[in-house]
Amino acid sequence: MASLSVNGTKMQLTPREIDVTAKAWLCITEIKNGIPQVDSKKLAKVGNYASADSARHIWKPIQKKLMAMATAAAATVNEEDESNPATPKKKSKGAPRKRKTEVDSNADDNDMVERTPTKKTRARRSTRATAKKVEEDDDDDDEISDINDALFSDGEA
Repeated sequence: MASLSVNGTKMQLTPREIDVTAKAWLCITEIKNGIPQVDSKKLAKVGNYASADSARHIWKPIQKKLMAMATAAAATVNEEDESNPATPKKKSKGAPRKRKTEVDSNADDNDMVERTPTKKTRARRSTRATAKKVEEDDDDDDEISDINDALFSDGEA
């Protein structure tokens, strides 16, 4: 069932009213000032009523109820729009804060000084260290060649 609260009272459509509304929807001829105009003769024929007059008497109270519900729904939407704006205000974050560090270990907790963190430099490879590696590699080659000479010599040594 369709329901809506208007002035604290709950407005509901009964199953019969929903049925008549569905049949009236089929009989709309035109819309004037936002209000659908229902052909009573066609509603009498679709709804299986005795005459167009009886169909009109059944439809009019339902139409008034629907209009009241539509007005209440529009008012509810307007109240929600006013209380909740579509786009919320952005909060400014302001300037970033600097970190505080203690001056001395003997200082009080209230003695704090603002300091910016220092940038650490990247360690570079020294050319001396790479030169020593090359020399060590050469020594290994000398040792290997001495071993090869001793193993493969014809006993001349």
